[in-house]
Amino acid sequence: MTTPDERLPEESDSADRPVLVLVHGFADSAATWDPLVAALGEDATVHRSDLPGHGSRAADPDHLSRDEAVAEIAERLRAIGTPVHLVGHSLGGYLAMTLAIRHPELVGALSLISSGPGFRDPGARADWNRYMDRIATKAGMPASAAGLGHQLDSLVMDHVREISAPVLQILGSKDRRYSAGASYLQRVLPESRMVTVEDAGHHPQSSHPTLVADALLGRL
Repeated sequence: MTTPDERLPEESDSADRPVLVLVHGFADSAATWDPLVAALGEDATVHRSDLPGHGSRAADPDHLSRDEAVAEIAERLRAIGTPVHLVGHSLGGYLAMTLAIRHPELVGALSLISSGPGFRDPGARADWNRYMDRIATKAGMPASAAGLGHQLDSLVMDHVREISAPVLQILGSKDRRYSAGASYLQRVLPESRMVTVEDAGHHPQSSHPTLVADALLGRL
């Protein structure tokens, strides 16, 4: 399991490789990227870490909100020192969109795996927040950890059209929960690309890592 800011053997820097920063989803950990990192091999420089309240940081009481988590990720991107290819899965994609809106200079490309822009309707956001609470309870996480997935406003929905980086969406054909959000992003970001992974569910980076790697590297 990856710890914050840990550099793995496959994460050695090389000027001629794309720099990918991977952000995992809620109730998950950086380990979800293991198959994808293996599939990328030597073709990319990869950075990943556990989000606050997750994996090796399960007991971390800090940064358990969208804004604090995004600020932390932005700090890491500044440390890398070059615009990166930011890749987010599920909640990680929502955080990545928030970062791309607030700090466009840090993001050279944006890929969203099984993700969506959130909700504009307050009632829908309240339902989502209760859903996050249930997932945290089911996963045995502290109740406070659900704050990382809570949506308190419609920031992404309101500003998603401002994203200037090239956008790639990757969605499993069986991932019904996120299909509407992905379709919305295609409508409001007409230059974005969509890759549908047949027979994949919510974690195509784990079930179909080679296909996802090829999509991220522009081979499809």
